[in-house]
Amino acid sequence: MKIETFLSRFGGEFISSRSNGTVSLYAKLADKKHRDENRLFLSEGIKLAEEALLHSHVEAVVFSEGAVKGESERVLALAENAKRQGVRIIAAGGPAFDKLSSEKSPQGVIAVSRYMERHDNTDADFSAWQKGKRILILDRVRDPGNLGTIIRSAAAMGFDGIVAVECADIYNTKTLRASMGALFRCDIFQTSEPVSLIEKLKVSDRRVLAASLGTVSYTLGETELLENDCIVIGNEGHGIEESVLAACSAALKIPMTEGSESLNAAAAAAVIMWEYHKTFR
Repeated sequence: MKIETFLSRFGGEFISSRSNGTVSLYAKLADKKHRDENRLFLSEGIKLAEEALLHSHVEAVVFSEGAVKGESERVLALAENAKRQGVRIIAAGGPAFDKLSSEKSPQGVIAVSRYMERHDNTDADFSAWQKGKRILILDRVRDPGNLGTIIRSAAAMGFDGIVAVECADIYNTKTLRASMGALFRCDIFQTSEPVSLIEKLKVSDRRVLAASLGTVSYTLGETELLENDCIVIGNEGHGIEESVLAACSAALKIPMTEGSESLNAAAAAAVIMWEYHKTFR
């Protein structure tokens, strides 16, 4: 499809220059500082753009010339959905699109999404937020790939509330890519004060179980799980902070073959969440 035909059908504008103001602004979103200042982030690829549009967080969708000319059904459906929602549509020439893209083999679609307010309510009423949610607490998970993978697994296993304690940036490109769009479906509460939140959970008659070897340890598969249990997953290299571990109700260990030390944080989270999913789905 010609660019002119695309713009006539869906509306929008064509940008060819790398120095265009809009392109320059969006390109800066690769830096967390600028993401935070503008409260915007990039979701690159068809799947992420579809998820972003589905959950109505999109300010603009940028299509490459190649994507427009390819006329794939999914790209055209994305453009139609963006038009229906009143989202800004941009067709970008090669140099302009290349300045925005971080993919080695780009699909030619980038959604510019707004920060999700629910993800940043560190001063919100946590007691109200946690009600009715199956909660996973992530204590300083620093690797964005691990964080995104855990978010993806959480969405699949019915954990709809995630407490992120000084974790990697949820809007990092690697986090988004690993989450495969699940970021838009999980309610993430960010905090730097996990102990007080754990105490609030316990006051609400919820067990908070640390995935660790502790003085009071339960073994996964050998202990009764409670539907309102909350699980804590620790940092990839250092595990759960001592203060957080001390605040938990008990420790929960995953039985493993003798000689094995531990699982990757994302793998441990998936194993534990699966046990809850198959028990309470």
